[in-house]
Amino acid sequence: MNKKREFSRVVVTGMGAASPLGCSVAEFQGGLLAGESGAETLTDIDLSRCRTKIGAPVSGYTPEEHFNHKEIKRYSLSSQLALVAAKEAIQDADIDFSQGDPVRRGVILGSSIGGYTSVEGFFQRYFDGWRGAPFIIPKVMNNAPASNISINYGITGPLLNLDVACASAGHAIGYAFQQIRQGIFDLAITGGTDSALSPAVMQAWSLMRVLSERNETPKQAHRPFSRDRDGIVLGEGAGILVLESEETAQARGANIYAEVIGYGSTSDGAHITQPTLEGPKNAMRLAVEDAGLAIEDIDYINAHATGTPWNDSNETRAIKEVFGEHAYQIPVVGIKANVGHSIAATGALEFISTVCSIQENKVPPSINIFEPDPECDLDYVTEGAREVNIDHAISNSFAFGGSNAVLAVSRYQ
Repeated sequence: MNKKREFSRVVVTGMGAASPLGCSVAEFQGGLLAGESGAETLTDIDLSRCRTKIGAPVSGYTPEEHFNHKEIKRYSLSSQLALVAAKEAIQDADIDFSQGDPVRRGVILGSSIGGYTSVEGFFQRYFDGWRGAPFIIPKVMNNAPASNISINYGITGPLLNLDVACASAGHAIGYAFQQIRQGIFDLAITGGTDSALSPAVMQAWSLMRVLSERNETPKQAHRPFSRDRDGIVLGEGAGILVLESEETAQARGANIYAEVIGYGSTSDGAHITQPTLEGPKNAMRLAVEDAGLAIEDIDYINAHATGTPWNDSNETRAIKEVFGEHAYQIPVVGIKANVGHSIAATGALEFISTVCSIQENKVPPSINIFEPDPECDLDYVTEGAREVNIDHAISNSFAFGGSNAVLAVSRYQ
């Protein structure tokens, strides 16, 4: 009989970002702390049929600086951004992939609608009579970003893509955490990537009336928790992390940023687009319980904060029901006003920001809260970046379809 293996501690040893605030973690977090926004009026795509022309594209990204002509042709933008962020994360973690067992490493990524934007031009040309190209399917399939990372670095352990809409990256990180904790493998490249900026995709979102359309100033359009909020600003990006068992990290002398300690996963089981109170509430409660913490131990919440009327008040109420009076003592920050909503990537970027806040003892502000909302009455850090001692934090991701992922992360000690 095999002896039951004890749980491993799971640590963060590398981070990489491609975001509307810049193509590095330093630029991304620096922009957040400065209260900057990467939203802008989009001029490179035809949005004449869409009610909004505002989006948040990745800033400072030039494909030719990272890939040759053949690669640019065969990689979707989601794959490109994932590879750029993965390169930074892997270099940051200082991993030598020629050493160790490649089967003990995995790629667990979240990717949801990036393939839509890549395939849109193909269908336009196809219905005009073009026969197509043989590489279109490998380019647009949802698991392409994860597969390309695996191929580029020779990682032959588990290879998975999770598509759970806006919670994809949260679940990917949570699944990787669970597998490493249980000793299934030792190291994971995880996170999320997506690009939602194409005419048809933006039009489809606009028809659901969830995009910000009344606020015409791009950098002020997304207004989480503000009474005058009217919806999402779509974006694009990638956030990639290296997670390892503590034993593996220590054996190679890796720098450790933080420790992942809990993961809560629930479903609303009620409505395809309108979140319930119970789903997010239970996910937060389960994440704190999985971490072995009391509710009073949580020092910071990185909120989902979509800027939609229903979601922000619902998330606020869920936080208050889970944390009681302690909810009013916790800084609660939403960063989608800074970087837009990049769907599968957003949870990874938010988690990276949370890890940075633990490292720096400083949280970014929630920007664009212009009118107080009596239903959103928590501490949203509206005055600017704030110094906060953070030992334990959670990061929320709540998706269309009713899927909820909450990650708990702590200062490594």
